[in-house]
Amino acid sequence: MSLADMTGTLQTALDAASASRSSYTIPPGGHRLLSTGLGYASNARILVAGDLYNDHGPAVGTHYCLTNRSGRRMSNVTIIGSGGAFVGSDSDPAGATRKGLGIVGTDGFTVIGVQTAGPLTGFGMEVKNSTGGHLNGLKLFSGVNRPGADGLHFFGACSRVSGSNIVVRSGDDALSFTSENHESIDAVMARITLTGMTLDTAAFSCIKFFTSTTTGKATIRNITLSGIKGRITQGPTGCPLMMQNNGVAQGCEIADITIANADLDFGAATQEGPTAYLTDCRNVTLRNVTLRGRRNGQFLRAIRCTGLRVTGEVWDTIPGNPMNGLVQLEYCSDYDINLVVRSASGARLGSLRVRNSGGDSMIRYIGMTGA
Repeated sequence: MSLADMTGTLQTALDAASASRSSYTIPPGGHRLLSTGLGYASNARILVAGDLYNDHGPAVGTHYCLTNRSGRRMSNVTIIGSGGAFVGSDSDPAGATRKGLGIVGTDGFTVIGVQTAGPLTGFGMEVKNSTGGHLNGLKLFSGVNRPGADGLHFFGACSRVSGSNIVVRSGDDALSFTSENHESIDAVMARITLTGMTLDTAAFSCIKFFTSTTTGKATIRNITLSGIKGRITQGPTGCPLMMQNNGVAQGCEIADITIANADLDFGAATQEGPTAYLTDCRNVTLRNVTLRGRRNGQFLRAIRCTGLRVTGEVWDTIPGNPMNGLVQLEYCSDYDINLVVRSASGARLGSLRVRNSGGDSMIRYIGMTGA
C-alpha cells in the first residue's frame, strides 16, 4: 500500500474512460484515498482488481471509496469485482465515517462480485435513491461493532432492485431498509427482491426495516426476502429481525413485506427481548421461518400490526425459560400465527396457534400447547 494519495490519479483515469465509453480497471495493488473517495459517471463500467483504501484522514465527514459524487443523477453504471476490495483504514479519527461502495442517485446499475473488507466505520455498500438495479455475488466483510457499520443498506427512494447470492458480515445491521432523516422526506422504497443471503452481524439486527419521525410520509413496501440465514455473532445487543415504524404518526408505512425460508439466530446477544420485533406494520408474511434463541423475552413481539401471517418454528436455547409468553401481540388485528416449538436440541416441545380476523383492544401473551 503506497503512502501517496491516489485519489486524483485514479479519478482522472475514471473520467477519461467514461468520456470514451470504455471500461476501466482499478489496477491490482493497494490505492490509498486520502482526500475524498472516487466518483463514477453515467455509462461507467468499472472492474475492481485492486483495493481502494478509504483513509481520508482526520477530516470530519462521510466518504465512500466509490460513489456518484456529482450531485446529479447517473445511469447505466456497472461495478464488477475482479479480486480487489473496498477497504477501511485502521485509524479512527473522531467524526470520520468511512464507507465502501455507494450506489447513489443512479438509474440502472449492476453490481457483481464486489467485496468489502474492514474496518469500515460506515456502510459496506449502500443503495441510496436509486432504481432499476441488480446485485449478485457480493461479499461484504466489513464493519466495526458499532452503530452505522451496516453491511448492505437501502436508503430512501429505491425501487426495482433484485439481488442474489450475497454474504454479509457486518458490525451493525447486516441488511437494512431505512427512511430516517431529511434526505428521505416522503420517499417511497418499493419492489426490492433479494434471495440467497447469509447475514451475520456482530450486534444489532440481521434484518432491519426502519422509519423515523423526520421523514414525512415515507413508505417502505413490497419487499421480498427469501433463502436467508442470519445470526448475531458477538452482542451484547441485538434483535435478529426488526421492523420499526417510528414515523407512523406522520403517515409512514412499512407494508407488504414477505420473508420466506429464513433461519434467524439470536446468537451471542445478551439483552432481554424478542427475536423478531415489529411495530406499526401492515401485511407482513413470515413464511417457513425459524427463530432461535430468545433471551427471556418473546420469539415474536408485534405492536399495532395488522395482516400478520407467520408460519415456521421457534427454537429455545435457555433451559427453564417460561413457555407462556412465546408470542406477544399488542393491539394487533387480522393475524394468523402457526409455530412449532422446539428445544435447543431440536426436540419438539409443542405448538402454538393463534388466529383473529378482527382486532384486539388488549395485549395477548401466547404460550404453547402440547407436551
